[in-house]
Amino acid sequence: MDLEECVLITDSTLIQLSIHCPNLQALSLSHCELITDDGILHLSNSSCGQERLQVLELDNCLLITDMALEHLEHCQGLERLELYDCQQVTRAGIKRMRAQLPHVKVHAYFAPVTPPTAVGGSGHRLCRCCVIL
Repeated sequence: MDLEECVLITDSTLIQLSIHCPNLQALSLSHCELITDDGILHLSNSSCGQERLQVLELDNCLLITDMALEHLEHCQGLERLELYDCQQVTRAGIKRMRAQLPHVKVHAYFAPVTPPTAVGGSGHRLCRCCVIL
């Protein structure tokens, strides 16, 4: 089920999906910015989450945290999890989840750390991240 960019999707929607879509295998919630860890809890505790859900896309769900990953540990059939630009999800949270579900392919992107003010000695700087060589 592709609900990507359906900006009015909330945790209540996930509760209804958990109840009325027991055969749900793939769910895209990318850019559904109202989804929280609580919605993921309901999804992961449902029969579809625990038994059938194989793919979950949560790209740009800004309210998702490492707690959602803990909830997803109940989803034994999960094969792929997309977490691009989930700014509150950490590498440590992903590592903990993968220890419980080592077969899950997790795709995540972490923006690089801003370089220090003085990069490469005496190079001329254009901005905080660029150096004229």
